[in-house]
Amino acid sequence: MKIEWHKQPQGEFSFTAGDINIYHARMIADQQITFVTELAGLLDLGKLENALAILHKALPILSTVVKVKEDRFQRIPFPEYQPSISIARITDNPQQEIVRFIGRPCDPECEPPLKVHLIRQKDRDTLCFKIDHTLSDAAGLRYLLSLFAEAYSTGNIAQPINHERGFGQVFHQFSTWTIFKATRKASLPIPGTTLLHGKFHGENTFIEHLSLDPDHFEQMKLEARRNGATVNDMLLAGLYQTVFKYINSDESASYPVMVPVDMRRYLPEGQRGVIANLSSAVYPSLKVLPNESFHGTLERVKACMDDFKRDQPGLGPMLLMSVGALFGGRMIKQRYQKAAQRGSRFINYTNFGVLERERFIFRGTPIEQIYGVGPIQYAPGVLIALSTYQNVLHFVVQGKGNQEFQAAIHQFLNEVVANLPK
Repeated sequence: MKIEWHKQPQGEFSFTAGDINIYHARMIADQQITFVTELAGLLDLGKLENALAILHKALPILSTVVKVKEDRFQRIPFPEYQPSISIARITDNPQQEIVRFIGRPCDPECEPPLKVHLIRQKDRDTLCFKIDHTLSDAAGLRYLLSLFAEAYSTGNIAQPINHERGFGQVFHQFSTWTIFKATRKASLPIPGTTLLHGKFHGENTFIEHLSLDPDHFEQMKLEARRNGATVNDMLLAGLYQTVFKYINSDESASYPVMVPVDMRRYLPEGQRGVIANLSSAVYPSLKVLPNESFHGTLERVKACMDDFKRDQPGLGPMLLMSVGALFGGRMIKQRYQKAAQRGSRFINYTNFGVLERERFIFRGTPIEQIYGVGPIQYAPGVLIALSTYQNVLHFVVQGKGNQEFQAAIHQFLNEVVANLPK
């Protein structure tokens, strides 16, 4: 038996359960996601503007704003909106301009969700492609960037676009019994103990960015295969090895980590090109064991993640999110209000995935590197965004706070990378 879920009509500016979740999650994080593309030359400004126009024509939802009235959410067209690309011309390192653009807040009720910023040096460009998270998750933005690159290179978009944005299209793939079983196992844990202590308040926005070179990455992949583990298992074990240094061994509770799951995995191949919040999460949770080796932690991580994989990971929490989004998401709002009062203490370890070179080609201008930057999760919470391009693995934390907090994040991120086998 299959559940019959209501389909959102194509062309309607839908506001989904996933969008409602992120709208209320703004209490604990500045909800914007960015891909930064570093090029080895200059882009054609006319082609960039044309590509942006093509993108907005193919996806009119990019020209909308959010309207909220009591418990009702709508997307409405932004009057007479003309999408454009902002340009900053600089002579030195673009990092400061990248941070400035990425850290600029966005109000989804007053501004359309997509921002494109070109940082131009004498002989090279850096393209920043940013979305408000109330419209799309990182997987959606990754696809949007590939559409933009295609429009720039060919003057057209041939890749399929799925305009249905709701969770129902995922639930429709499963029987009632499968969804029931997944929901029985689903739970949303309480955040763990605070790892980083201090008065971290401040308006300073920063980005801490480390990368794993291809040789180190290949060694890690070999080690994963030798242990029957995945790359994500290895990365999570490296994170837990670091977390364990920050908590006492007599802590009775396990420490949970939020690991997002892209639910597009359950859709047919031709329907995965959807610009939406189509993500759920699993929450591996481990206790600290004194003097545990990396391989000991890896075994526990693998067992935990294998258990999730046996029952459609993310499906149960997605249904809970759908229920929580009823009546304007009052239940979700209350949950985030409590999290904000405690100071969100989750580590969100989100893998934006592999950016395939062939899908991100700006014809005539080679790309040197692409990496993703996630939302600012307010201190003492930490969101680590992972992404891979040309076999370089990037670790990025976007933060806001004083210099003490940035220094703590810098040290924490270095320890995570140092814990990964070479």
